[in-house]
Amino acid sequence: MIINTGGRTDTVNYYSDWLLNRFEEGYVYSRNPLFPNHITKYTLDPSVVDCVVFCSKNYRPIMSELYRITDRFNIFCHYTITAYGKDVEPNVPDIDQSIDTLVELSAKVGSKCVAWRYDPVLLTEKYTVDYHLKMFDYMASRLAPYVNFCVFSFVEMTRGSHTICQN
Repeated sequence: MIINTGGRTDTVNYYSDWLLNRFEEGYVYSRNPLFPNHITKYTLDPSVVDCVVFCSKNYRPIMSELYRITDRFNIFCHYTITAYGKDVEPNVPDIDQSIDTLVELSAKVGSKCVAWRYDPVLLTEKYTVDYHLKMFDYMASRLAPYVNFCVFSFVEMTRGSHTICQN
């Protein structure tokens, strides 16, 4: 079984203590967002969990205690670092702080266990194609030795909603 943390919220950034406690206790309950009365209990034990996947924009809150999970489980980390400022992502560390944290994370878990997510790519008057190309180049030059691959996607605005197209 693969346990994916961070699919619905940035658990690592906002709920690290809770997450660590769940792994200590050896189980977690998950409510189905489409069927709120459907609650599933998942056992968090290496005998049934093949890999724990983390998805976060900030690994700093769990960094010093991550060994409590990595010592027992195989892990893979998706680390989202984009080119946006506080106007778009007010609760995310700045780019250079995030890069430094990713480098530290990679040293702890190995570059084969870290993917950099540069997504979603949002095109605006401020965040132009040129801007993204320059920022992506800057980030890639610093991150390449510390990640396994990069994922990116674009926001496509449609009438009444938006769609994210992953590449």
